Amino acid sequence: MNSPVKSSPLTLLMSGGPSETITRLKSFLVAGNEITLSQPGSDSGSVFEVIYCGVTLRLAVNPDVPDLVGLKQIFCNIDAASLGCAMEIGLGDHVAGGERVPSIIQAVLGAGQKLGVSCGASGAVWHPAGIVSGFDYFSEVVADYLAGGAFPVLAMVNFKAEDDGTIISTGLSLLSGQELQVAAAELNQDEIMRRVVRVAHDVAVNGPVYSPVKLAGIEPDEIVELDPSSDSGLLKMNTYFRPAA
Repeated sequence: MNSPVKSSPLTLLMSGGPSETITRLKSFLVAGNEITLSQPGSDSGSVFEVIYCGVTLRLAVNPDVPDLVGLKQIFCNIDAASLGCAMEIGLGDHVAGGERVPSIIQAVLGAGQKLGVSCGASGAVWHPAGIVSGFDYFSEVVADYLAGGAFPVLAMVNFKAEDDGTIISTGLSLLSGQELQVAAAELNQDEIMRRVVRVAHDVAVNGPVYSPVKLAGIEPDEIVELDPSSDSGLLKMNTYFRPAA
């Protein structure tokens, strides 16, 4: 998909065609909602500059839908043939490169949630992690996060198991500058993921870990060890249990 918006991390998959989506988008923007045009009449064809929560965003309605093949699907059952267009959401020039600021990412997510509801989105693609989510799920977890709940890790961070049993994240570096590398031989993959999601939430919300640290785990006598590597950009995570006395 050729993108009219540079570095758009979020794309909404729309059920309607470009003309219908643009009409619905314009109606939403002029209705006095929380998302407003940066200047009256600033929309140009299919590209719009808007302001939400003090953050300038650029929206583009693109007749080309991104290729969903190879993306990780989260609560998603989308027939690509049923999609009419895509709405890309990227950062405006004044905040470009600000993805590590939680309030900026919150603005992107919040705008995506509101626009998707208003304009009839079927799904959401978070490009930094290569994840496509069903829009109902995306909307729910984003709304929960913005209301003070957990960071929507599963919709925004991808995890892949390597041949040696370690797990590597993708997408976390956009938010923190670090990706997780996880080794936890004493636990199965489901147990590992419970801990990984917790750590990914902390890093995405609070920023990178600069020094080695040991944290209390989920279970009694459990230790979560985090060891950052400045050379590789990896945050190495290991979970183990304190030996019995």
